[in-house]
Amino acid sequence: MSAPAISIILPAYNCMQFLPQTIYSLLTQTFTDFEFLIFEDGSADDSMQIIQSYTDKRIKLFADNQNRGIANRINQGIDIARGKYIARMDSDDIAAPNRFQLQYQYLEQHPDIALCGSFFTFTGGNAFNWVSHQDHEMIKINLLFDGAICHPTVMARRRAFTGDLKYFNPEFEPSEDYEMWVRMSKHLKFANLPQVLLQYRINGNQVSNRKNERQRHYKFVAIKEQLSYLHITPTDVELRIHDHAFYPTVITSYDYLPKIKSWFDKLKAANAIYKIYAGPQFVNYLDDLYRENQKQFVQKVRQLTIKKKAEFYLKCLLRWQSIR
Repeated sequence: MSAPAISIILPAYNCMQFLPQTIYSLLTQTFTDFEFLIFEDGSADDSMQIIQSYTDKRIKLFADNQNRGIANRINQGIDIARGKYIARMDSDDIAAPNRFQLQYQYLEQHPDIALCGSFFTFTGGNAFNWVSHQDHEMIKINLLFDGAICHPTVMARRRAFTGDLKYFNPEFEPSEDYEMWVRMSKHLKFANLPQVLLQYRINGNQVSNRKNERQRHYKFVAIKEQLSYLHITPTDVELRIHDHAFYPTVITSYDYLPKIKSWFDKLKAANAIYKIYAGPQFVNYLDDLYRENQKQFVQKVRQLTIKKKAEFYLKCLLRWQSIR
């Protein structure tokens, strides 16, 4: 039997409510040359029965009645996959009908790109959209602050998963994808297609909601790893400022903007020496981020109550250092 062009890897755990819609969005893709590897991860609901109800021969179900976690299931899929490309999908999201067609064509036409994501929208709620850049250099810069790539939009060359890059690290769940992109970015090139090719579901049962503190911890581990490339060991205050600046979640404090500027100047100076990121793009990215924080800071101060505004201006007069 000849190998398919694409191997879809989909771990499924307690997802019966949304799983039929997800599977339908994949089985009705305009690009049809794929194998569909579903890893049932010991669900307590009827996910298994739903998967077993499908007769499409492209579906291959793997189940062992154990809950091993998403990273281990993806790694299992990487070992089994036969396709030239590996496409990821989560069990509650919805793929656009032409997702595989567009990503396959892009990767075929750009042999230097190892991994291709896409833009996406939210369904079931709203959240901060962390994907905003298309080319590799900007994605690499964006990775210094956050994930930069939406995991269930990813299609990658199977041969990219080799050596130290073969497996996702289960210890980093639920930030296993971010840690993998950071590892890969040192050796491989990425891209995000500007088309919206996925509806990313927000729901209360998501792994990232249940394990938010753990996710945040390992996100900072990944950020500190990247900062080490610049020979920077951040203080707790610098790491806090780094995180607030990206979203931006402004702190109405006299020292907020000065601390961001000082931190960004430190990043620019280090990059000028070690040249980890494309120089002009890195400087422009940080300058744009600083201007956005200025804008948000002014808006937030204007929204303060009279009492809070008086407290803020008094602390400014005293040059009160609130961020420690």
